[in-house]
Amino acid sequence: MRLLCLALSLSATLVAEVDVQRRTAYPQLYALTELARSAAPEFAARGLLQLLEGQAFPDNNWQLEIAHEVLILAAAARHPVAQRLAPGITAADNRAMLWHVAYGQGLDRLSLSLRAIEHIRRLRPEGAKEAFIRLPRPVASQDTCKDAILDDVSAWFQMASRLQMDPLPLIESMTTHGEIAPAIDLIFSAGVLDLHAGALARKLRELPANDRPFNAALFHSPRKLHHLYMILTSQDRPAAALGDAFRGWMQAGLEAPACQESRVPGPQEQARRDAFNLFNESFEPKLALELLKPSGAPDPTILHPFAASESTREQERLFKRLLFGNNSRGLSRTEKDTPEWRESMQKFMQSIEGRTRSAEESDIEFFYRQSQLWAGVLMAAPAGPARDRALNQYISLLLANAPHIDPLIWFSQVEFMAEVTRSLHGDEFAKTLTALHLTAHPALQLYAELESAYPSRPRVN
Repeated sequence: MRLLCLALSLSATLVAEVDVQRRTAYPQLYALTELARSAAPEFAARGLLQLLEGQAFPDNNWQLEIAHEVLILAAAARHPVAQRLAPGITAADNRAMLWHVAYGQGLDRLSLSLRAIEHIRRLRPEGAKEAFIRLPRPVASQDTCKDAILDDVSAWFQMASRLQMDPLPLIESMTTHGEIAPAIDLIFSAGVLDLHAGALARKLRELPANDRPFNAALFHSPRKLHHLYMILTSQDRPAAALGDAFRGWMQAGLEAPACQESRVPGPQEQARRDAFNLFNESFEPKLALELLKPSGAPDPTILHPFAASESTREQERLFKRLLFGNNSRGLSRTEKDTPEWRESMQKFMQSIEGRTRSAEESDIEFFYRQSQLWAGVLMAAPAGPARDRALNQYISLLLANAPHIDPLIWFSQVEFMAEVTRSLHGDEFAKTLTALHLTAHPALQLYAELESAYPSRPRVN
């Protein structure tokens, strides 16, 4: 016991000494890691990953420590997996579109964890396998026709392939149609086709027949299943079980009550038809033509469209005039340097400042619209008082809504505002970062300092 206590004491002393050395040798980097730890878990993990990807840490041990710390932070992220718009669904001016964009930032638990594991894989491959095994298996929800966005766990299979994991347990734990295509990719990367194709065949018979996940899978899975079957037969390997399972999967899915998008001409209806034709070109007996006729009562997709009013439509018209006047091309700086244009801009900004949330708007929708309106000013206004005022109002909006808007939605507007400035007014991007830094909000300050020292996008000179 005495020896154990001594060993623990020595270990703690060594850790403290290393910490002091890093603080002394790399004060800015050390301060950035401390700032990251003060932010919410999603933003802390994102910040540390940006430092890793910017090659900020000078030695492998420090990099490994940070990557493992990201894994701990990622486990506390509020959203378990990324979600994507279902293939074939078109969404604009609605909450489904907003969530699709928000998830694209990679702030969910799985995306952050896999980025950390990729860094560990580069430094210590066996350690990456151990970290991957310890991650909870992501489970996609069982979505219905009402759902416009679906859980996406394909990155799980892609990492398993890079780590050369055994595909069998991953295939046996599949729960949704969206996992079929990435599972087949994993089978090909492993190379043991017979055993894993048999496991996949068993799983195809077990998956529940429902149109939204099934029809989303039709954009990729039939071609991959067909390819796997053809490879097996060309190599004289057992393929009958996979062929039978493929048939059963197609028949059960096509017989299930169809979503509205499967009943009208468009991408989803075409995906059903293409998968049907692909199967019947290669397999006997063929699927019956009647299966292409959708069954059941349609369940409309819930997109949560944004409420529209005469005031919002008037704001849209005014914004278009600020950008284009009466022309189809954007106004030049000279054309904006008139009393009439400045008066219109003043009117537009006053309409944003005076707008209140209507009874039809959710908090998320109001926040999103207000941020987009202020971004419109940043987009249209030349450098000067109007742009400065819009930037201050935008940041005030971010601060006021940070406590109660979902972090993914909230941060998507942080990034949108920054990207508008970076891409359209690059010479003023530094001013934007300074304004974000001065808020003293951990996530905003972290974003500003990282983009200054280790930018996520290459600087344009």
